[in-house]
Amino acid sequence: MTQTVQPRWLQLWSRYRHLVALGSFAAGLASFLLVQRQERVAQVLVILLPLSWLLAMLEARGLNRLLPARWQTHSQAVLGYVTQALHQESFFFTLPFFIAAVNSDIPQALFLLLLGSLGLVSIIDPLYFGQVLKRPLLLWLFHVSAGFITVLAAAPMLWQIDTTRSLHLAVAAAGLLCLPLFYLTLRGRRWWRLSAAAALSLAAALALWQLRGAIPPATLSVHDAQLAWQVDTGSREPQPAPRTLSVAELQRHGLYAWTPIHAPRGLHEIILHQWWHEGRLVDTIAIEIRGGREAGYRAWTHKTAFGEQPRGRWQVRVVTQSDQLIGQLRFTVQ
Repeated sequence: MTQTVQPRWLQLWSRYRHLVALGSFAAGLASFLLVQRQERVAQVLVILLPLSWLLAMLEARGLNRLLPARWQTHSQAVLGYVTQALHQESFFFTLPFFIAAVNSDIPQALFLLLLGSLGLVSIIDPLYFGQVLKRPLLLWLFHVSAGFITVLAAAPMLWQIDTTRSLHLAVAAAGLLCLPLFYLTLRGRRWWRLSAAAALSLAAALALWQLRGAIPPATLSVHDAQLAWQVDTGSREPQPAPRTLSVAELQRHGLYAWTPIHAPRGLHEIILHQWWHEGRLVDTIAIEIRGGREAGYRAWTHKTAFGEQPRGRWQVRVVTQSDQLIGQLRFTVQ
C-alpha cells in the first residue's frame, strides 16, 4: 500500500500546533490586562475568538469545497487540526479571565478545574485524536463547553452588556449547541428525534442556568476587599476594621463593606451586597458600578442596623443580579 505524503505545511502544523494553546493563553492574558487600559485592542483580540470559532461547525464535506483539490485528500486531518486549534483557543483564551474571577468558593473552583481539564485534554493528542475526535458525542460536548465559555467571556467586552445578559446569551448558545448532541444520541424517526432533542436542549439550558452560582463572572473580579469602620468620601480610602468585632463596636460604628471591582471599560453593572447572618440573608444593597478603572471601581455599602442579636458569623457576598458570586467577606461578632 502506498502511503500518502503530507504537504510540508501540514507536517509543520502537526509538529508545532501545540503552540496554539500557548498563544491563546497569551492572547487571553493580554486581553485581560488591556481590558482596563486599551479596550479597543482588547476587543480586537476578543472578536477574533468567536469569529474563528464558527469554523469549528464546518463538516468535512463543506471543508472539501473550500480546499484546493490537491489538499482534499488531507481534509479529515485538516478538519481535526482546525477543531483542536479552535478548542484550544477557546479554553486557553478564556482561562485568564476565569482564573482572575474565581474565589475561594468550592463550586467555582470545581468549574475552573473542569475548564482546565478540558483545555488539557485538547493538547494531549492521544486523548484528543484518539478519544474526542472519534466520538461524535464527546466532540459535541467539547463544542458546547467551548461555545459557552466563549460567549460568556467575550460578550461583555464586545457589546458592553452586563454579566446577567451575557450569561443569558451563553446559556442560549449552549442550548443550541446541545441540539446536535441530543439528535445524535436519540434513535427513531427524524421528526421525533428533532422534537425530543429540542426539548432536551431546553432542559439542559435550564439546568445550566440553575448552576449559574458555580460559574465565575468572567469579566468581573474583586481586589483588595475589606471591612472598614469608615470610608473617606473625598479620597475614597477605607479605614480597615478587624474580622472579629464586639457588639458595642458594631452598634457604635456600623460597618462598611469595601469591594473595589474590576470591570471592562464601558460596562455598567448593578451588583449586590448580600449581608448574611448565620446562613440567613438579612439585607441586600444594590450598587451601580462602571468599568475601566485599573484599581477597580471603588464600591462600598454601609450597614448600621444589625438587629438585637448580632452575635455570630456574618458574611457579605458580592454577587451579580443573576447571583454569580464575585467575592465575599467574612467576620464574627462576639
